[in-house]
Amino acid sequence: MPLTSALWRRLDEPHGLVHGAISEMEPTPEQPDAAFLLDGAAIGADSPDDTGPIGEQAAPRPWSARFSVVVDARWQTRACFLEALGGDGLDRVTLTADALGHWTLDGRDWSDLEGCHDVDISVSPLTNTLVVRRLGLAVGEQRTVDVAWVDVPSLAVQRVAQTYRRETEDRWVYADPTYGEFGFTVDEIGIVREYQGLFARVG
Repeated sequence: MPLTSALWRRLDEPHGLVHGAISEMEPTPEQPDAAFLLDGAAIGADSPDDTGPIGEQAAPRPWSARFSVVVDARWQTRACFLEALGGDGLDRVTLTADALGHWTLDGRDWSDLEGCHDVDISVSPLTNTLVVRRLGLAVGEQRTVDVAWVDVPSLAVQRVAQTYRRETEDRWVYADPTYGEFGFTVDEIGIVREYQGLFARVG
């Protein structure tokens, strides 16, 4: 049974919905440190470049994605599977990490992510819960962490420095060098309620 589940509406584009759930997970031979499982899915549409003549712009390109993230009792990512279906077909990516922050990408050692302890999936606020729970910041505290950031629908993976600041019991501020700063609120479990300009919880 899920500990919690949520549905969000995308605020930055009209076609987006995101669902996510967190469940307790029993350890397995493949994941002996597993404690929690995050499952999610999203649908959306990429808006093409609309600088062409009126009436000649391409239609939005729809896509769908689903993911699973295994974390240990410290909310540190140990494995992530993600697939995206778009106009070019179905793509998949698998990440694994050990307790020291050594990562593999599709079975290959991936030194670009060395030392990271979190995965962040671009189209879902569910993975923000990982950092909120793992850091456990007191009100007024701030921390910058490097994460494995996965873009959807391209499934490109890169290292991104993200800063989290806890302003009140339920309000946080997120910032990164590329996209800037956003406020978000969370419930008592650490699940995002509203993410400034990006997501609003509807269920």
